[in-house]
Amino acid sequence: MNNRKKMLLTILTMLFLIFLSGIFIQQRIVDMLNKAAEHSVARQTEDLSLLAGERFRRFLTPLQTASKHLSEHEEDKEDMLKMLAQQNPQGQAGLIDFQHHTLGRSVSSTSFPRLQLAFHGNTVIDYNPDIGILLATPVIYGDNVRYVLYQIYPISMLPQLFALSDYDAFTHVIIQYHDGTLAVPYENYTTEDTKFWADDTIQKGMQEVHHRLERNKAAAVYTEGAEGKFFVFGADLPQTDFSLIGYMPWSAVAGQIISIYQRVVFLFTLMLVLFACLSIYLLMAQTSVAETEELRQARLAADTANQAKSQFLANMSHEIRTPLNAISGMNEMILRQELPGEVRQYASNIKSATAALLTIINEILDFSKIESGHMEIVPTDYQLTQVLREVCALVGVRAQAKNLTFKIHVDPYLPNGLYGDTGRLRQILINLLNNAIKYTPSGSITLDISGQRKDSTLYLQAAVTDTGIGIREEDKERLFHVFERLDIKRNCQIEGTGLGLAITHRLLNMMKGSIKVDSTYGEGSVFTIKLPQEIHSFDPVGVFSLNAQPDLDTNLRHQAGFIAPDAQVLIVDDNDMNCFVAGSLLKETQVQTVIAHSGDEALEALQKQRFHVVLLDYMMPGMDGVETLHKAKQLPNVGSTRFIALTATAISGSREKFLSEGFDNYLSKPMTGDDLTAMLHRYLPPELILQPLLTSSPAPAPVEAKEPASTADTPPAPPLIDHKIGLTYCNNMQAIYDKVLTMFHDQSTDKIAQLDNDLAAANWKNYRINIHALKSTALTIGCRSLNQKAKDQEQAVKDYLAEDATPHQQQQAMDYIQQNHADIMNLYRQVASSAVSQ
Repeated sequence: MNNRKKMLLTILTMLFLIFLSGIFIQQRIVDMLNKAAEHSVARQTEDLSLLAGERFRRFLTPLQTASKHLSEHEEDKEDMLKMLAQQNPQGQAGLIDFQHHTLGRSVSSTSFPRLQLAFHGNTVIDYNPDIGILLATPVIYGDNVRYVLYQIYPISMLPQLFALSDYDAFTHVIIQYHDGTLAVPYENYTTEDTKFWADDTIQKGMQEVHHRLERNKAAAVYTEGAEGKFFVFGADLPQTDFSLIGYMPWSAVAGQIISIYQRVVFLFTLMLVLFACLSIYLLMAQTSVAETEELRQARLAADTANQAKSQFLANMSHEIRTPLNAISGMNEMILRQELPGEVRQYASNIKSATAALLTIINEILDFSKIESGHMEIVPTDYQLTQVLREVCALVGVRAQAKNLTFKIHVDPYLPNGLYGDTGRLRQILINLLNNAIKYTPSGSITLDISGQRKDSTLYLQAAVTDTGIGIREEDKERLFHVFERLDIKRNCQIEGTGLGLAITHRLLNMMKGSIKVDSTYGEGSVFTIKLPQEIHSFDPVGVFSLNAQPDLDTNLRHQAGFIAPDAQVLIVDDNDMNCFVAGSLLKETQVQTVIAHSGDEALEALQKQRFHVVLLDYMMPGMDGVETLHKAKQLPNVGSTRFIALTATAISGSREKFLSEGFDNYLSKPMTGDDLTAMLHRYLPPELILQPLLTSSPAPAPVEAKEPASTADTPPAPPLIDHKIGLTYCNNMQAIYDKVLTMFHDQSTDKIAQLDNDLAAANWKNYRINIHALKSTALTIGCRSLNQKAKDQEQAVKDYLAEDATPHQQQQAMDYIQQNHADIMNLYRQVASSAVSQ
């Protein structure tokens, strides 16, 4: 009993110490972050003081120019005052001599005591809380000051002319006299702001700021009180009696970063508590065992805790990947249908975005990366053109939003089939292109892809050229530092954490690559990477174009790479949607599939018949994939059956894990149709694999020369609507095909009226769009005659609208359009009627 009390006391003590350690670590992180943030804000404050000084000099420059002119042309006094009033109507100009005679706006030395210093040859900026700000400069004749030229800016104009609230959305800046008198408030300054500055905590922070200003040009201090968390800052304006003070919210500087650190500390503390509790519990259960046994149990407890953490991330990965599998699979089915070009482009973008989201989830949930602090390189086979298209699709929208020209040049002789980490390559290219877009206000972004081949290795080279702001020579050494922002004064409005290039640099080092930067400040930059990649196919890339799209008339339906009608495939997954997606994706291969929703159902199916391949979900309730596999291996008729794991938890080391358990391979969900069919092609017996029959463009049957035959031997005329063709374009789904036929009939009346109106109004742009749509929908339902006529009519409209068409060619095209329109509409009506009568 005493031992248990001691152990309980030990547990409570450890938990308390762990809790205190977590608080101490978190506070240390916060303090370090606040110190770093204070230095950053101080540097920004120094930039602000220079900006404020520039604003005052902007209004002093016209005065000094006019003063110099009056020094040589005294007779132009009145003209100079008028010119100043025209140039800057906000300020009231005047001229005063030693006897205080004034010309223009009157002024007295009582209102502006520093005005007298101008008669000693000094440029003066003075402030009166009732009048405003006075800017004055001497007018010198020979060695003497004869006049003082000045302009007065009233109180109401000061925020508009001199306030700095437009520096960013969070910073609020005040310009005050050295004695603390307010000179230029920020916009919308109210009595609430006066109370804010009068707060004891804020005042204490400002005292520390003034203390630091004795040693520095600018200073910033973190404060925390009733008003909240803020950074207060200050700086003296050079050559004036003014000071600049201000504040910005703490969250605007460090809020997001500190929240990340808090989550890390929380997770770390939670894991330590779990580890401690499990370890101590095992020790309590083994108090009667020898010391060596206690040490063994402690190691077992540590391994159990580590497995629990891994299992937690694996479960979370599975929950997120399951809906992603459905999204990716359904989108794959959409891409296999006959679609308008715009819809097909949207679906392709969904596919790219889903792949990008999956990459993000992999990085977040990969436990080995969280533990070790570095990413793992996982090489796979990939097509270079596919990676480039995905990258361009993701960054092209952002470039277009900034009205930048995005160009890509690819060496057509580069090998297309490569072996490497395609996810990291995509991440590197996206980082470089996004960085170029971010720092390019106008002009263009160009991606040049080239490379040098040596034996079976391609030294891939990618150069990103921009016409942006460029990089200063002294900043290049800091370019790849973590959280480093360069040229802050110039780039203050550009978002970013400074991590992109640092991550790119580290990834390239891990992949034995390199990066080089060439830049001219103010003109642009070129980032060039070199990366060795294994060559797995020497087929060339060919001509690469961003605008290249598949011909929707001849590539309306995805073609299977093979068919295997005699192949038997068992799909095992507890999720009905996953089973539906996998089964639908395999329909084109004609394999015979059986669905099982649990391990028990799978074993029962394996006992009833022989399967060539089993697609087995790794994580299922009850009997999971590994247990199901082990029991299946004991059955008498599965010796040649290949088992493929379906997993949504493909973290590092998954392949080795599945192979060691007895799987032949694995597929990571969400999976594409190409991934699935490629896996089957690899593991099905070769004698079962056949070449598919093409269905996208069936050729007309050849006409044989025959002896004259009787009327009874004449073959029947082909049907107006060929249901086989229609079903082909509807993925052989009758329910979908029936719905398409009904929609075609219901919409025909409005579509015909619309085409008639376009023709009557000579609205050829809309006519071409609508006839193009008719061409596509006609083929969808299986009517080749209407499809061909609409296709010919569309070509005639294209010929008529062609920029290089001669008047004669345009007339020919117009005659064809008008002569054939009525026939096409009549055929349209016949087909629509036939669509619902069959």
